Amino acid sequence: MNSTVLVTGATGKTGRRLVPQLAARGVTVRTASRNPAPADAHVEPVHFDWSDESTYAAALKEVDAVYVVTANLSGITTHQSQQVASLLDAAAVAGARRVVLLSAFGVDQAPAEDPLRRIERVVEEAGMPSTILRPGTFMQNFSEKHWSNLDATIRERDEIAMPGGDGLVSYVSTHDIAAVAAVALTEDGHDGKAYSLTGREALTLAEVAHHISVAAGRQVRYVESGPQTIRDALLATGMPTDQAEYVTQLFVAAMTTGAFGVVTDDIAAVTGRPATTFAEYAAGAADAWRRPTTNHVSAT
Repeated sequence: MNSTVLVTGATGKTGRRLVPQLAARGVTVRTASRNPAPADAHVEPVHFDWSDESTYAAALKEVDAVYVVTANLSGITTHQSQQVASLLDAAAVAGARRVVLLSAFGVDQAPAEDPLRRIERVVEEAGMPSTILRPGTFMQNFSEKHWSNLDATIRERDEIAMPGGDGLVSYVSTHDIAAVAAVALTEDGHDGKAYSLTGREALTLAEVAHHISVAAGRQVRYVESGPQTIRDALLATGMPTDQAEYVTQLFVAAMTTGAFGVVTDDIAAVTGRPATTFAEYAAGAADAWRRPTTNHVSAT
């Protein structure tokens, strides 16, 4: 019998890449969304809202495994540990046998009160076989929707303005994260494990700008900025001032101290293939940085 996997965050950077990978494995994918899309082969859209626990049971009906992505990873700082606990309680009642949580790099070292660490502990203590994914900074933040608006500044101003200095970061492709999730959701041997997912190299933002320049076919420069750039971008999303200040401090530390420059081989170990390099990612994302072509029509 084919298994069924509930994918929360199905339209996000990892979720929308996970869905086709699961479908290719013959899995029935139940995509959770507040606004379900039309059904497709191997895909069953279902109404789901983290803030409405009455939607949990129907989404989990006859589900074998659950991929959990919370709003904490969307640029909005919230406390969802109780919602995750309720979801996993409902999943156990429905007969689910496995859960994979998308967390973030280094959360295992965070204090107990950290929102993401609290969610990890809920998953670890739920009594259900689980796997935790702790990826580093997404490569796709440079080319897809993100609170930093990096795709727009690259496309419109040919620059990456961030506080980074010579700090090294091992950016990871969300396609690789999805590939690890697909394995952990459908194969044995990953229960009770946590994977720190990174790319194959640690780069400075100047080196990132070089790779994007090559892919885009024009010079993109790295411009050192202060923390205010990050703070302003977060405030523009509607984040409260105190939370924006906290996230800014964490972000700047991650970018400048080398804490996110660790390189692991967990992607290769789980999937059997090497992680994507930044150059490979940039070559595939080049369209995101191309400027619109203006067609001039002359009067005759």
